Amino acid sequence: MMFKHSCARLPALRRQYLLPLLVIPGMVFSTAAQAQSAVNEEGEVVRAYVGLSLTHDDNILGTSNAAIAAGTPKLSDTARRVEAGLIFDKTISQQRLTASLNLDRTSFNRFGNLDYNGRDVRANWNWHVGSQFEGNLGLTHVKALTSVQDSLQATGLPSQLPNVRTQDRQYFDASWRLHPSWRLRGGVSHYELDYDQAAQQVGNRSVKDGEVGIDYLARSGSSAGLQYRHAEGDFAQSPLNDYSQDELKARVDWKVTGKTDLLFLAGWVRRENDLAPANDFSGFNGRVNATWRATGKTTVSASLWREIGALDDQIASYSLNRGISLGAGWEITRQIRLDGYLQHERRDYTPANLARNDRVNYSSLQLSYYPIRKLRIQTGVYRTVLNSDVAAIPYRNLGVSLGTRYEF
Repeated sequence: MMFKHSCARLPALRRQYLLPLLVIPGMVFSTAAQAQSAVNEEGEVVRAYVGLSLTHDDNILGTSNAAIAAGTPKLSDTARRVEAGLIFDKTISQQRLTASLNLDRTSFNRFGNLDYNGRDVRANWNWHVGSQFEGNLGLTHVKALTSVQDSLQATGLPSQLPNVRTQDRQYFDASWRLHPSWRLRGGVSHYELDYDQAAQQVGNRSVKDGEVGIDYLARSGSSAGLQYRHAEGDFAQSPLNDYSQDELKARVDWKVTGKTDLLFLAGWVRRENDLAPANDFSGFNGRVNATWRATGKTTVSASLWREIGALDDQIASYSLNRGISLGAGWEITRQIRLDGYLQHERRDYTPANLARNDRVNYSSLQLSYYPIRKLRIQTGVYRTVLNSDVAAIPYRNLGVSLGTRYEF
């Protein structure tokens, strides 16, 4: 998808950040609870749930600060999401089979033409052969709204259909405990991304990747190793963005204390574009994730990264991202939980041959209440502030969400 530098055709980065702001606060009632439900109570193999959520955004079309100053109205809207799903979890001897199905309907009060039906299907077989071999075989299929900006016409008005995208991924990985202190591992995956709207199908792609690694396993539970990954990206309608990427990284999973974990993954990355060598990249990439379980009811997490990331754009297929995030969770009582999140990220498009730098600040606060064990009520607030060297891009929004989910 092309970066848009006017209020009629808005920038891709703004679209990318509006999607989680608009849809994810409503989806959190299924995703977070679904993850929690993955650990079934004894005897419960299949679980069903229903949910309803509302998300209100004060800048639903992502109108830029410059456009607002020039008189373009900043429009708000409320999205209503109804969902239902099933969760399957069964352990047979050493084998664990998990699957989930979520179907949803999202409706907008003002921009009803953007209403759509989504789905999320996942399945995984965590296989084991003896005590030395294990791995995963699975797939994911997700159909969801990309964002309302992807549906804008040149007139700046929403199109008659929402821009829905479908993502499919199949994967297989395996590890071999060839020695009590050593482990070999590897895996392959195939990813497909397809857009419904013809104007955005230039971003359709498939990515094939493979990875191999070796780890030293300490008695403390920590591990240290080296891994190599190779990926091939194919853009059917935009071959200038086709790429080949190689990564050689060190991976350290350090159990610092019984309450503190540190995960470090860093090394050299080389990305080559055969038809657009000016977009090649070679340099250091790295990410550090830290988790501190301060008390039995309080957890703090932090991340620091410098890495290239994929973009849905005709001009630049990636950016070099530097960021930091901080999250905290507090179980106030057995029925009430509070979660907060802060993130700051700088995106440099220069390596992809585009003179542009963006800075994004995102924050959210979420309160969950369980009046009974199977019923969750959740509310949250979020804010995004995007600044850029390009005058037409800076943008900000504020949103709130409220939802409930009942598990049978």
